[in-house]
Amino acid sequence: MTPTSQSTPTDNQSEFPLQPIEVISVLTAGALVVVHLILFARMLEFWHWSTPLVILLGLVGADFVSGVVHWAGDTWGNESTPWFGQRFIRPFRFHHAHPLNMLRSNFFTTNGDTALSSLPFLLIPFVFPLDTSWWRLSALFIASVGGWGMWTSQFHQWAHMKSPPRIVAWLQRRGLILSREHHRHHHKSPFVANYCITTGWCDGFLNAIHFFTVLEWVVHRLTGWRPRTEPADLLANGLRE
Repeated sequence: MTPTSQSTPTDNQSEFPLQPIEVISVLTAGALVVVHLILFARMLEFWHWSTPLVILLGLVGADFVSGVVHWAGDTWGNESTPWFGQRFIRPFRFHHAHPLNMLRSNFFTTNGDTALSSLPFLLIPFVFPLDTSWWRLSALFIASVGGWGMWTSQFHQWAHMKSPPRIVAWLQRRGLILSREHHRHHHKSPFVANYCITTGWCDGFLNAIHFFTVLEWVVHRLTGWRPRTEPADLLANGLRE
């Protein structure tokens, strides 16, 4: 679940060209969420006190997934990396150099990639047998991760707005979605904290246990890869926007 869409412009462009895949991804993910809501609502077993708890845990799961994906995009490889460079890594690096540029993105371009990446979470529950409480709750949790996660880039974009819509600001002040104040810490040197960008709820715990620092050490020991190989001034540029 990426923080910005693939359709990032070059450094002196201001428009984000709309791609058909982005529209299809958002509409498909939205339709799957509606289908899940209908299917779950029609099953009496889901009308249980545990249901809202599992949906809330799905939001926590989406936040954690957003942090892992964000960390991976910020940390490993570069724009020339085969398969992932242009599609996955470039948007993250471009965002650090030009964090406010994403505010020029339209709705589908903003949410296209996160909707696309949420599709596995929204499709997998359809193969789960729903005849036991374990499988039902598992299906609900995974679908909730996808349902919340598809809006990660939207929450991220709002966190960069000085004056977001009133209802959005209300949600941010109450910590229900990613806030500008919380996310600002990620854009401060050395840019290695607060990776989670759905709600930011997981950041405090992950920062406290140095989760991503340890994960970087493990990846480096296993592969020999070096994290953040781009020039430091590329990231520093973002502080001036």
